[in-house]
Amino acid sequence: MRKFSRRQTLAAMLAAGASIAAQRARAASGAASSSHASFLLVNDVYRIDENRDGRGGMARFAAVVKEERARALAEGRRLICVHAGDTLSPSLLSSFDQGAHMIDLFNDVGLDVFVPGNHEFDFGKDNYFERMGEARFPILAANLTDAAGMRLARHQDQILIEADGLKLALVGAAFEATASASRPGDLVFGPTIPAVLAAAKSARAAGADFVIAIVHADKATGAALMNTHAVDLILSGHNHDLHIDFDGRTAFVESEQDANYVTVVDIEFAPGKGGANRSLSWWPDFRVLDTAKIDPDPSMLDKVRPYQAGLAKRFDVEIATFAAPLDSRTGAVRSGETAIGDLIADALRKAAQADIAIVNGGGIRGDKIYPAGTKLSKRDILDELPFGNKTMLTIVPGKAILAALENGLSQIERLAGRFPQVAGLSIVADPAAAPGARVKTVMVNGEALDIAHDYRLATDDFMALGGDGYGMLAGKTHVSADSGTRLVALDVIDYVEAAKVIDAKVEGRIVFR
Repeated sequence: MRKFSRRQTLAAMLAAGASIAAQRARAASGAASSSHASFLLVNDVYRIDENRDGRGGMARFAAVVKEERARALAEGRRLICVHAGDTLSPSLLSSFDQGAHMIDLFNDVGLDVFVPGNHEFDFGKDNYFERMGEARFPILAANLTDAAGMRLARHQDQILIEADGLKLALVGAAFEATASASRPGDLVFGPTIPAVLAAAKSARAAGADFVIAIVHADKATGAALMNTHAVDLILSGHNHDLHIDFDGRTAFVESEQDANYVTVVDIEFAPGKGGANRSLSWWPDFRVLDTAKIDPDPSMLDKVRPYQAGLAKRFDVEIATFAAPLDSRTGAVRSGETAIGDLIADALRKAAQADIAIVNGGGIRGDKIYPAGTKLSKRDILDELPFGNKTMLTIVPGKAILAALENGLSQIERLAGRFPQVAGLSIVADPAAAPGARVKTVMVNGEALDIAHDYRLATDDFMALGGDGYGMLAGKTHVSADSGTRLVALDVIDYVEAAKVIDAKVEGRIVFR
């Protein structure tokens, strides 16, 4: 039996409850006088292939869309297919084509609307414009302008869709913190809520019967927008949650990530009174589709497989030679400084242009010895760093760095994955001391750690979000499930490929006494 998280269980309960309520509403209002529309939501799609659980990926998503379109056609209702942002990055394949394959595949599926997330800008403004120029679907972003305050080409604040005699207004807003979370150049991202409220007001003045906000927004912004009741339905991305909420006035949906789950909202509208300015009564019926139960679409599989084959070919390439042996065995990377840990930390530090770097030994998974003279391939690095973690730069006070190092050494006797591999730091520690009092001295690039000073720290999103007890590494940076812009493995590949010959050795960065 599949286990569901508390969040997923709640979503399923809400969906079931809303479905029952919708059936009662249909019985009370009379089906003959009702209008219908359905909304299919996907968001935060980075993978084109299914994950290890056998869910997600473009072929299963395409199958869902085809099935739902056929169902809507048979029932005489309009299906509106929505992508709430984040798809050009980060992924291994995107590192080569800057997200072009994602636009190609979503063009093939067909979208009714797309809202840009922060990861659309990871390769810069010019690449974003190039990719959006390739898109064959509408792009909504009411809060996004150029430096002069002008709307971007091919972008709209809202669109109006006719469905079963109704006027449905779709309003979009990009992630308002994109300027600090990605690389959009001089593009301007205004606050989400004022932009959505203004567009919703305009849509209703133009005769919209029902307003849908499609936003890429953090949890707090999404909740605040819902509480305004200025729109009827919110379709959101960014948090990687399977989330359904309905308070009787506004409904809210987010569909986790990577098309692992696809959420469909079926809405039945009962006409109210008032002639041209009529009011509508409506109720949502939520359906959460687990794509592990959906057979992949054969035609989409045929499009995905060449991309996968090309990626495999690109990564089975030798890029460097080891001049000295490296040890990535589990017992080594979780108990002391290792040459491979130094190598990975050095790569992150350089990529982020940071003062120091801290990575967890548990993230290094190759569990092997590389003899001197080994030819290293890109595939070897992916085997060592398989989790898809993203590089992050945070601003962290010295006090938090000390706390992080104590956390990293707190379970050394258990070979816990939190053991730190570092760059820019020299640490003397006593593993026999009590946890929390094991670090004796810390030097940062040759100078004593100043607990009041802020340092530029490179780490990964897993750790900055609190993984392995490292929540203090977020420092002054707002971190979410969507933080980071580039895969750690890719930064390490670039570092190794540039060096050609790797002569990493244990340097005394972590010394036990």
